[in-house]
Amino acid sequence: MALSDVRPGMQCSALSVVRGTEIARFDAEVIDVIRGDAASSGPRILFRVSGPAVDATGIGPGFSGSPILCPDGDGVERNAGAISEGIGEYGNKVGLATPIELVLGERPRASRSARRAPGLLRRARRLSTPLTVSGLSQPLRSLLSRAARRAGRPVLAAPSGPFLGFPVQDLRPGAAVSTGLSSGDVGIGAIGTVAYRDGSAVWAFGHPLDDLGPRSLLLQDAYVYTVVNNPVGAEGISTYKLAVPGHTVGSLTNDTLNAVIGRVGPAPRTIGVDVTVRSDSGDCEGGPCPPSMNGGRTRTLRSQVTDERDLELGSSLELVTSLSLGQALIEVLGAEPPRISTSMCLRIRVRERNRPLGFCNDYLDGSGPFEDLSAALLLVDAFKFGKLTPLSVSVHARVRGDVPEAFLLRARTRRSARPGKRIPIRLSLRRSRGPLYSRTFIYRVPENIRPGKRVLKLRGVVPASLLDGSEESFDLFFDDFGSQSSVAGPRSIDALAETIAGFRRREGLRATFAGKGRGPVVLPTPRLLLRGSARVPLRITE
Repeated sequence: MALSDVRPGMQCSALSVVRGTEIARFDAEVIDVIRGDAASSGPRILFRVSGPAVDATGIGPGFSGSPILCPDGDGVERNAGAISEGIGEYGNKVGLATPIELVLGERPRASRSARRAPGLLRRARRLSTPLTVSGLSQPLRSLLSRAARRAGRPVLAAPSGPFLGFPVQDLRPGAAVSTGLSSGDVGIGAIGTVAYRDGSAVWAFGHPLDDLGPRSLLLQDAYVYTVVNNPVGAEGISTYKLAVPGHTVGSLTNDTLNAVIGRVGPAPRTIGVDVTVRSDSGDCEGGPCPPSMNGGRTRTLRSQVTDERDLELGSSLELVTSLSLGQALIEVLGAEPPRISTSMCLRIRVRERNRPLGFCNDYLDGSGPFEDLSAALLLVDAFKFGKLTPLSVSVHARVRGDVPEAFLLRARTRRSARPGKRIPIRLSLRRSRGPLYSRTFIYRVPENIRPGKRVLKLRGVVPASLLDGSEESFDLFFDDFGSQSSVAGPRSIDALAETIAGFRRREGLRATFAGKGRGPVVLPTPRLLLRGSARVPLRITE
């Protein structure tokens, strides 16, 4: 229906899924037609919804794209527009719709009776489509939501799909739809509604996803658990659909100002991500291990991640792999022991190189695996010196909860030393719930240190938890979302492989004369969690 044929007072209907996959119909009365102005993205249809499907909740995120069908002069229902914005009114019953001509990329012409309402258009809030992430346990859902809030990017953490599954849905107007960054055990997508269908072409949302133009994302159906009611309608606390991405049915190819556009058929190219975590059995020091660790439990998560690096939009490899690692660790451990050691290998297969990129490391710090994983995958995303086609990412990790622990009580050495000379440093240590003992190592005084009285600061391992480490990797993703790094990085694939292979971690005692900084590892302790700190006075002579 042309916008010029839309009149105030028209009694129309809207289509959207409010439970499961069945399309519900509810009333939508046209209140007025609003002319666009220079500050808005075009004219809008002001409407009010009612009916059993929405009386209790109103509309909110997830309803974006719901088509409004109005009768023409012959009583035939025509598609007049797609629900796109709310106005923040209590109850969420009044909203704005993008004219269907704008959704389809045409220029609508409002009737002469259409009024101007710049204040209303300025107050309008897009029913933005938050990223919905499925397949995560409650601890990871909370961490991810916090990281997203800090970045100003709304994220909803939903359960996995329904236990009995659901059949592939036909993406007809009113059907729930997802634009997916990943699918599989960890699914990430933005949930909305199909506004229009022409053959295999599908238009949805009635507003942009990120307004980034050409895209290469998954076009998916979706399952709606329920509509979560919040009548306030304020930013971030409005009514929304609790839904989960479903089957991949095609490709999302364009992210325009007034719609996202896709095509049912072949899916876009994706990168396989496999993460396997195994717990080693054994007795944990100071008490029994969690039950899941005693049996050497193994968990594997598999996902497919879209690749938009050719569009200068990167990929979600870093986020999906970090989420998968965190989720697999939580499932294997059951609970997080206070002292954990992790052995992790990362392998990245690329089409342009016979041997995979990657590294293997041991960690006593819970954040270490996530830091190295994020750094390596962000380097792959940012690589610009030649063609690089990631084919798959695999992570294999082994985790133990029986790491012995010792505390650094004090350290002694000679009174003076010259720059560049080696000196013995004797440590006094105590085993956790055990005896005192000592250990001596040889330390080489830096050649560039100035003469005078100095203090050598020694510090053991300060481990972060696994959850803290995963939250830091989420922050990295949202900080870089939708942008490409300006850092040049390695200038060949071989140099990239060498850089990633150089991620060598040494856990143990660190030493520095600097006022701040961790300093280099001077006493490796890969199988001992050495805690505590000490200060060693030393006079540097010429």
